Amino acid sequence: MESPIPPKPGFLRQTFAGYFIDLQDLSVSMNILIIGGYLAILGMLFMTLLVELAGNRLPTVEFTLAGQNDKVPLVVLAIAGLAFILGWVYLLAGAAASRARIFLPVLALFAAQLFLQTNITLLNIYLFGTFFIIVLAIYAFTARTRFWRDHPGLHFYGWLAAVSVITLLTIGMSATISEVARSLSANFSIVLLLTLVFWVMLGLSIIDLGIRIGRMFTRLFRKYLPFSTFSALVVFVLLVLPALTLLVFWLTKDGFWLLAVLIPFLLILAAIGIWIARRWSVTTASVLLTLSLASPVVVLGLSMAFSGQDFAGLLLNMTGIFPPTLLFVGLTTYNLFGMGVSFTGVDGRILPRKARVLLYFGTLLLVVACMLFTSNERVSVTNELSLDFQTLTNNLFALSALFLGLPYLVWMVWKRRELLVGPVAEIDLPPRWVGLERIPRLAWMAIALILSCTCSCLLVVILFALI
Repeated sequence: MESPIPPKPGFLRQTFAGYFIDLQDLSVSMNILIIGGYLAILGMLFMTLLVELAGNRLPTVEFTLAGQNDKVPLVVLAIAGLAFILGWVYLLAGAAASRARIFLPVLALFAAQLFLQTNITLLNIYLFGTFFIIVLAIYAFTARTRFWRDHPGLHFYGWLAAVSVITLLTIGMSATISEVARSLSANFSIVLLLTLVFWVMLGLSIIDLGIRIGRMFTRLFRKYLPFSTFSALVVFVLLVLPALTLLVFWLTKDGFWLLAVLIPFLLILAAIGIWIARRWSVTTASVLLTLSLASPVVVLGLSMAFSGQDFAGLLLNMTGIFPPTLLFVGLTTYNLFGMGVSFTGVDGRILPRKARVLLYFGTLLLVVACMLFTSNERVSVTNELSLDFQTLTNNLFALSALFLGLPYLVWMVWKRRELLVGPVAEIDLPPRWVGLERIPRLAWMAIALILSCTCSCLLVVILFALI
């Protein structure tokens, strides 16, 4: 008896499943915590939109930090403060469900954050000491038991009560709301520094985007074209791309496009060396075509990042639909969603999957709360943003893509060519358009040379006409 065919997933599941954690193999308590984390994050994004739409009509609180008078809306202060507490609850619950080498550094970081957030008095020092002694004692007696790992819900609510009490006892004793705003601003400055590592690693995403686009077209051409025709196509692209990028460079006056001109020349030299060494094959041709098609995408991303823009930002700024700050917060959260799925999909001895999920949501809540607070923290006199963190992160993104991208590409060419050409099993499949093999290989190569020379000459003529 044949087994029934499983139903095909719907459109929404196919589109968004890669950006959200799968709840099927987790307990009910973990599902509640995951759904609650997603609702909290989406709620903060919605509040970011409302605050942007409200503009200067919201009541604010002024505070002084590092000799500068700043202000922030009261509603942002309240939401960011609650998200700060909730983020640390997730983090501490996840760290406690891991090994001591994870828990103790996270607890020390929380102690430093809490210490910066309050005025240093004898009462606060006594509360800090009592709290952390109790926490360490409970952890020492229960770390080797499975109770907390098997009941993450109880673990989470225990941390929620403990963190809420110690935070309210210390921060709630501040004399004014201005002191609360000042301490929260100082704490989010530390969170912002910790997220810079994320932006450095995220710079490799522009490399992955270019490779994905190049690989998609390479696989499509290889699926239909026989090897002789495919080789001619690779030669045509390699010879036309320098003239095309020179034209784009002149139109944009952007020095990054000179890098896009240099890359095809290097690929042409590599192709000549491969041809002389008699190593020309479907795989090497596919690698050259993928890199050729990926280079304009990567250079465009670098250029826009250094100019303080991105692809979606350019489109939305042209239409005026969303404010740039909300766009930045939304895109950052979108990128974090994608990274979290891969992080939480692994189970390990030091970091179990349940701990990874809690750590992920704690980090995500702190980052989004930091961006919500920082994007609404303005100088009291000029009403300008206190910190242009969008420009800062764009520059880190571009620099990491520029200096980490080349070793990353070399590693893919040397060790992981399937990332450039697709699955190895596809290479030996017969092409769809087999009839093209009737034309000799030399004829296809002659056609490619003639067409590439013609197109290059035409592009050069257009370039001189513009000059």
